[in-house]
Amino acid sequence: MASLVALRAPVWGTPLDVDSPPEGRFNDDWAEIYISGAKSGFAHSTMTRDGGRIHTTTDMKLRVGRAGQTVELGIVQETTEMLSGLPLKFSSTMDMSTAKMVTRGTVEKGRVTIVTSQFGMEQTQTFGFPEGALMTWGAFRESIKRGFKPGTEYTVSMYAPELRMDGALSAKTTIGDWEEFTHRGKPLRGQKVTLVMQSPIGSVEMLSWVDENGEPLKAKVPMPGIGDMDVVTTDQATALAAFLPPEVFMTTVVKVDREIDRDRASRIRYRITCRTPEGRVPDLPPTAMQEAYRRPDGSVELTVTKRSPSPSADGAAKLLLEEGEYLCSNLMMNTDDAVLRELASQAAGEEKDAYALADRLRRFVTEYVTAKTMNIGFATANEVARTKEGDCSEHAVLLAALGRIRGLPSRVVAGLAYAPFFGGQDHIFGYHMWTQFWIDGRWVDLDAALRESACSPARIALATSSLKDAGLADLSLPLLTTIGALNLQILEMDTGPSPSR
Repeated sequence: MASLVALRAPVWGTPLDVDSPPEGRFNDDWAEIYISGAKSGFAHSTMTRDGGRIHTTTDMKLRVGRAGQTVELGIVQETTEMLSGLPLKFSSTMDMSTAKMVTRGTVEKGRVTIVTSQFGMEQTQTFGFPEGALMTWGAFRESIKRGFKPGTEYTVSMYAPELRMDGALSAKTTIGDWEEFTHRGKPLRGQKVTLVMQSPIGSVEMLSWVDENGEPLKAKVPMPGIGDMDVVTTDQATALAAFLPPEVFMTTVVKVDREIDRDRASRIRYRITCRTPEGRVPDLPPTAMQEAYRRPDGSVELTVTKRSPSPSADGAAKLLLEEGEYLCSNLMMNTDDAVLRELASQAAGEEKDAYALADRLRRFVTEYVTAKTMNIGFATANEVARTKEGDCSEHAVLLAALGRIRGLPSRVVAGLAYAPFFGGQDHIFGYHMWTQFWIDGRWVDLDAALRESACSPARIALATSSLKDAGLADLSLPLLTTIGALNLQILEMDTGPSPSR
């Protein structure tokens, strides 16, 4: 997560002789975390020397609101590095409501071995470790050696497994001038430091302000679709003081000016515009349901058509993409899990027809997830199989997993879906996730959360993923910024029988 990279940024720590820091704990920082101006958590960072090794720990706790419910997020990151900055091992524990994932890594002989565990199940991956890549202590050490003279610029290779496991990220630091700012009404003055991190999901710019010794005063980290996260250095008591979770979900809904009958609508034509400076709507994925036309002004006209879950006239076709990607087990869907396999057998029964099987699996998941709650944070299919809790994302990933077990290639879709009333607002499109199975030569949409095997056109797909190399959060969070900048207009709406597939 970009927020953790910021906490590990080159300015996060206390200046000292980095060639010979004192034995024991030599750095101990506490900070408050604000999201959209509201205090939502704290962070605690330490550095400890043990002979020729440096151990670093960052412990962060957050609370955010999702449509009136609270999601709690806890992240603990640790690294062990040589005094020279050479990485040796690292670990990360992410506890999001009931979902807990632990990642452990070791670096040896130019290779990095990463073990990810959840619900007692483990997955091991090995990659070449990027030569010269730095982690927490190494990056901090580099910043002290480079100094804080205004105009100084340098780029280092960073290894941040929460953003990319199989390679390094480019991190460019620019030392700026002194600036004044306020916190809690108190005037402060700090030297601005800009860190630009190039990640697989794009460029992330993080700002920090430090004092004359390079000690941190404040950091600002962009949170997609939510706003800025401000990390402000303080004492332990202030950092741990009570706080209320800020509402984040309702800041990313898109309002429309007319009501939609989800059950009767068969085709809807939308016009989508974007409130970014360039005014260009991002590219939308083609699916069996939707067809997009980009206008010269950067807006998009999108037609979404309801399709009945029945065989197409084309007959069977081969999956042009690499089929294994949509059938294999991964961190979000461990299809070897005994509990998941038992559920898949129970849901499928003796059904062999692909369309009928897809419908049976969808109906099963709709009823199986009995606790329809938004306080779960992107749980895996294996967890949902045990807790029976979750919102749209948990329904989508469980359905995708059951399909794979029964031989149906699957992926998840992230986008927008219509709600007549939600969170105190009416006629809105909000973030939503559903499932697609590859059947008869096309991706068939099914929505377990909204109880639809023939999906309503009151939805817009923004992205799809097999979840091969990413979690649900990796797919979802970058979209929240997009959603928050969209305007949506309904140009036409047809009602009547669903077109055949």
